[in-house]
Amino acid sequence: MAPSALLRPFSKLLAPARFPSGSSARSKFYVREPLQDKPDWLKVGLTLGTCGLLWIYLIKQHNEDVLEYKRRSGLK
Repeated sequence: MAPSALLRPFSKLLAPARFPSGSSARSKFYVREPLQDKPDWLKVGLTLGTCGLLWIYLIKQHNEDVLEYKRRSGLK
């Protein structure tokens, strides 16, 4: 089988990109700037709460790892 026959299904992927011209290039979706004066307090609370819980878990896990290291090394 010739290499060109293998690449035939991918010819559209390998072709150079063509940009639409004129008004057809307009986006179908309207992107708004996020509201800076009215934050979404639910998202803020969930983000900060998750961050806090992850830090607590990280510190707890670190302390357990230090105790395990000391136990295995015979330091304690």
